[in-house]
Amino acid sequence: MTVEETTLSPAPAGDIWKLCGAPASIAEWSPAVGKSWMDGDVRHVELTGAGQARERITEHDDAERYYTYDYVDGPLVLDAMSSRFAVHSTADGGSRIVWSAQFAAVDDAQGAELAQAVSGMYQAGLTSLAALVAASPS
Repeated sequence: MTVEETTLSPAPAGDIWKLCGAPASIAEWSPAVGKSWMDGDVRHVELTGAGQARERITEHDDAERYYTYDYVDGPLVLDAMSSRFAVHSTADGGSRIVWSAQFAAVDDAQGAELAQAVSGMYQAGLTSLAALVAASPS
């Protein structure tokens, strides 16, 4: 299954990346994450009301403004999950922020529930990030 959430911002992509480009900074802008830190290439996240998860950062490119990560373990029950977080420049000088995931669930019903949960978490994170960007001095 695939989930992709996108938001647009009038802020330049480089400014947005400064706020969210470090994988460990996710707790600063995603309401689903209460605390986050890195241990080598593994990001630890304390999910609000859901426990702790570990995610392995598999790629991180500041020049292209993206990172990818694989879900290692945590409260989500699934066979595999790989996600990508990226900030792209738009023609008008703003940016497009894209957070996507591909995952394999145990069955279709569980997959639909997971897709809804992941989509909601990503939407909330992007909304929060957009508000943080809007409130930041240029």
